[in-house]
Amino acid sequence: MRKSTKTLIALIGTAVVALGVVVNFTSVQEVKASWSSETYGHLPEIAEGITDSTPDVASTPDTVETPDVGPTPEQIQQERITAQAAADREALVNEGVKNEHRMVKNADGTVDGSALIGLYLLNDIKGIAYKPSIASQGSELHKSYCVAYEVDAAKCPASIATVNEIAQNVNAVVGPSVNFQYGKVVDGVVTANSEAAEGTMKMGLDPSFAGEGDKVAVVAVYPGGATKIFEDTDNDPTTISVNVPATDSSLVMYSIIKYN
Repeated sequence: MRKSTKTLIALIGTAVVALGVVVNFTSVQEVKASWSSETYGHLPEIAEGITDSTPDVASTPDTVETPDVGPTPEQIQQERITAQAAADREALVNEGVKNEHRMVKNADGTVDGSALIGLYLLNDIKGIAYKPSIASQGSELHKSYCVAYEVDAAKCPASIATVNEIAQNVNAVVGPSVNFQYGKVVDGVVTANSEAAEGTMKMGLDPSFAGEGDKVAVVAVYPGGATKIFEDTDNDPTTISVNVPATDSSLVMYSIIKYN
């Protein structure tokens, strides 16, 4: 049985920061290996993974033969843990690169796709199409990427509390929230980078949360607690589009709110 996206999101290596959770990019080799060349063919080549460096020791007349002792129970357990971790990472990547998460279907049947390479782990948000302003710089776009994953009060209590307070002040209801970790490949090294954190973001709305006649907006929460509210710029009741301004932060949480 395939793990749910919510379960897979919980498998991301994380570290606690002021905003909430920041992705651990140490397994970027596995991420890159899972990206299709058709979709991500322009991404610069980076580390291709770790090879097995165990030496091949040949037997010689002077070699003292020792009994063939099998792995200890502890070694067997560690091998199982390692294998499970690898399987979980693969499942996470396979889920994150699904087209349904990187595309938004409009009410008229047309589809908008994300121009930013990365992993999109979504449940309640019906796809994200992000078009960074850096796209105008050509090849620079192909060095940028993101990891976007939905969060809640359990993962980001301070940030969600901030959004709840804002929503209460404007008589709004809080919907799904997503963390965006922006990054870039510089000289073959993956680093956090905010260059792509400016552009246009379109998100698909779950009809059970908002639809015809509802007014929606996005609250952005930055490290340290700074916030901004972005109004919807489209007239499609099935989507929300916002213009995201530049920021020095490579990590931003975006929450959808609905006005009563």
